[in-house]
Formats: sequence, C-alpha cells, structure tokens
Amino acid sequence: MEPKFQGLKAADIIYNSATGGLFYNQNGTVADFLIRGQFLTLTNKPALTASQFLIQA
Repeated sequence: MEPKFQGLKAADIIYNSATGGLFYNQNGTVADFLIRGQFLTLTNKPALTASQFLIQA
C-alpha cells in the first residue's frame, strides 16, 4: 500500500512505517517522490514520531 502524500510543504521528511522507508522531499512536489526521495530504509521498521527527529543545518 502506497502512502498518501497530501499537503506536502516546501520541504518534508516522511517515514513510511509499513516499509521502513525514510523520504526527503525538498520542493513539495509529489512527482517521482517514492523513487527519488527515499534516502534510508530502517529494516526493523520502528514506530517513530516527529519528536524523535532532529533536523540540523
């Protein structure tokens, strides 16, 4: 089942708990997001929340 990406903002980090895929969308568009946006796969598929992420520039 593919996740629904509604209301993407200018930049988003999205975690798909069904697959363990972690995605980054730098410009808010949906086109090819599932192919080009994935940068990590967590093989144990942990239950993550937004508070467990730290974004550092």
